[in-house]
Amino acid sequence: MDGTLRVPPDGLPKMSLRSKILQGIGYLVGLVILGWCVQVAFVQGDWSRVREADPMLVAGIVLASIASILLNGILFRLTLEPVRPRVSAAGAPRVPPLPGTAALIGVNWVCTLANFAPLRLGMIARITYHMRVDRLRFMEIVPWFALDLVTFLLPIAGIIGATLFVRSFGLGWIGLTAALITILSLLLWRGSKLRLVPARLRETARIIGDGRSLLICLPIRCLDLACNGLRTILAAQILGLDLDFAESFALASAGLVASLGPLGRLGFREAGFALFAQLLSAKGFEGGIDAAFIQLSMLDSAGEAIAALLGGIPLSIWMTRRILAPDPTTRTARR
Repeated sequence: MDGTLRVPPDGLPKMSLRSKILQGIGYLVGLVILGWCVQVAFVQGDWSRVREADPMLVAGIVLASIASILLNGILFRLTLEPVRPRVSAAGAPRVPPLPGTAALIGVNWVCTLANFAPLRLGMIARITYHMRVDRLRFMEIVPWFALDLVTFLLPIAGIIGATLFVRSFGLGWIGLTAALITILSLLLWRGSKLRLVPARLRETARIIGDGRSLLICLPIRCLDLACNGLRTILAAQILGLDLDFAESFALASAGLVASLGPLGRLGFREAGFALFAQLLSAKGFEGGIDAAFIQLSMLDSAGEAIAALLGGIPLSIWMTRRILAPDPTTRTARR
């Protein structure tokens, strides 16, 4: 999926030794970056506001994270629709039914927790589960994940682009964000149908540019990003930072993009979040990064980590049992 996995035609995902080494080095680099963030935050930052934080604000951060995890599970189900139609045509070979929404929410919750681990464990666990339990083929998973990624990046591009032009939340910011998302979506939809697309990529292009999926998923994805933005807003309130809602949404989006890097999430997301916050503040980098922005990135990340732990640990038992079940083809009860 991201250049680190090798999947045999009828097997489960495997990592080459070279990829494991690179991922291990990347994880260590992420830990070093995270350690630097912690050092700056604790030496230069004021943690009195965090220690005296309103419990309702803390609960709100965790609840916003849980809502985002749930919405992502729903989106994974919706983006699977164009990959394999629910009803086969008359006379067509029977195909296994698609996994249900509850199962995909559970898998997404576990993989959100696993994303804090090295070796892109969340991605490997997700692919392994769907290939073994749901009998999806790797060539079905690739366009499925690509479509999910597209629904993720289009709204983020609109949010960040609008914030760079309109720095305050209001009708102008909302209108520009919606316009950018619409334009980018139409370009993607139209581009996926061009004959310039190589024949071997046309099926993937069809799925990525599926108009119905984009129309349904993009509003839900915007709601997901709003949950992430709300988490940032609440964290800023705890720290006493005067952030506009538009800036908070853009910061949350930048942190999510930073977490997509091939070397992992840990450290890179916190640093990317803090760097973008410094950029938005127009303070420059001569004196280093403001410790308050690093504190903000750490509170934002901690909220997601707590939410991931709450559901990810018990659900990991369920997910592991399903993967290790001796005969997954005999399952008739679909989630």
